[in-house]
Amino acid sequence: MNTIALSKINLKAPTQLRSSGEDISHVEDLAHSYADTGTFKELPWVALIKDTNEYVPIDGFHRLTALQWLGEQEDIECQVDLDNVSVILTEFDTMYEAIIAAAGVNANHGLKRKSTDIHNAIQKLLEVDRIGFSKTKYTLDSEAIMKAVKCSSATYRRATEEIRRELTEARDFEVKRLNYEGISQREIQFRTGVPQKTISRILSESKRSMSKMTQIEQDGEKSSLSLIPQSKRNKIQSGEKAHNAETPQDHIQKRKANLIESIARQLNSLSVEQLKNVDSHIATVSDF
Repeated sequence: MNTIALSKINLKAPTQLRSSGEDISHVEDLAHSYADTGTFKELPWVALIKDTNEYVPIDGFHRLTALQWLGEQEDIECQVDLDNVSVILTEFDTMYEAIIAAAGVNANHGLKRKSTDIHNAIQKLLEVDRIGFSKTKYTLDSEAIMKAVKCSSATYRRATEEIRRELTEARDFEVKRLNYEGISQREIQFRTGVPQKTISRILSESKRSMSKMTQIEQDGEKSSLSLIPQSKRNKIQSGEKAHNAETPQDHIQKRKANLIESIARQLNSLSVEQLKNVDSHIATVSDF
């Protein structure tokens, strides 16, 4: 057992993994219990972070906050020595190690964790060490996370549903992007770490999806055409045939007209000296 001044402990440290922070009613219950007995059933666990020389709670945010609350009350008779708070004291090199230590401490004692608390703990773990808690770039290490947070597989699946969906979408996008660039499936597997079988499935599903969208568009065009009266439909179809029946001479005339229009636009922007060089353009038109 060690003692430390409460003022030295950072009660706003990122090792607080409950999604909504401390529950004030639970804080007051603990405070009144301490006032009656002069102690807690379990001492708060505090860590010294070496690289920042900072004291942070690992377990016992509610208990430490209860002592702080008691020190502010004038109508409760209780001797609280806030300069010598009894704690379990350990050391960690980094805040990252402290957060991992704090991830599952309330699984078996203290105020029962909510599903949002577990979700928040998992998010914090992935923020401080995404690589350490991932099997691949696009796959979480479920066993490592469940062990750290101390939760069931069902709770893990619910808490990580959104994260896993985002990873799957990112994986599928990258596979499709590389395939679009002409990269072989073997090379895609090497670059992404995604199994070849999964890559084949992603690309096959993408191909089927594109075919389905094309079919829907074609069906939509046919459906729209069916709403037009038959007489008008015949005119439209006749007009399309006439448009498609363009002769070579028609094509040449269009090219000539487009070229003349282009030259006219250019002439309007030329200086006197530049106008002397338009012979070649005129000669090109006369070739038609």
